[in-house]
Amino acid sequence: MKFRGGALICLTLAGCGVGNVMPGFSSQGGSFLPDERPLATTLVYDCNGYDFVARLGPGEMAIWLPDEYVILSQVRSASGTLYEEGDISFWNKGDEAMLTVAGQSHLNCQLQPERVPWEDARRRGVDFRAVGNEPGWHLEIQNGRQLLLVSDYGMARNLVPDPVASDSGDIRVYTGSVGDREMRVEILEQACVDTMSDQQFPYRTVVTFDNVHYEGCGHYLEYPWQDLD
Repeated sequence: MKFRGGALICLTLAGCGVGNVMPGFSSQGGSFLPDERPLATTLVYDCNGYDFVARLGPGEMAIWLPDEYVILSQVRSASGTLYEEGDISFWNKGDEAMLTVAGQSHLNCQLQPERVPWEDARRRGVDFRAVGNEPGWHLEIQNGRQLLLVSDYGMARNLVPDPVASDSGDIRVYTGSVGDREMRVEILEQACVDTMSDQQFPYRTVVTFDNVHYEGCGHYLEYPWQDLD
């Protein structure tokens, strides 16, 4: 994997789709317009089937491509905001956005807010994430480190350190405790549909914490870059 302009921040992307270069902006003779998107927030874009993830900092934009992590610097633009590093650039103006990689332009880049929690979890090193409803909750597992259950629509956060993992047939089980409160997580390889979003997941997840029972859906978050130099 290649990295430009910064250190590795773990995330993976996928997708394809190209187009012609969009005219109408230039780094020559323009101005530095303020970027209206929020700083230090994960953003997921779909550009006609080509996906990428970004995070903004003051005057820069970090992006994750299928085999490359790059930090782009903001440069002058005749219109909108423009970030560049080598042969990679990202241009944005209002609802219009375009990513260009090695002369190939990926057009019609649209934000995908429903994917942000999953990609942000991946970036933070989460190995498995699950969600459920009524009331809304989510679970994040970092193998060998912790279980984090966020429940009651984000009002309650319970972290269980050093969970123990075991397998029972097709079921992966995590157990742990904090004080006298015990948590048990069962991950079943079984098709699951989220009751709110209708999104399909490959795993059904059952969480029991402090005698409260939660059921939902989830999937593992993979990190193929770990095997790359």
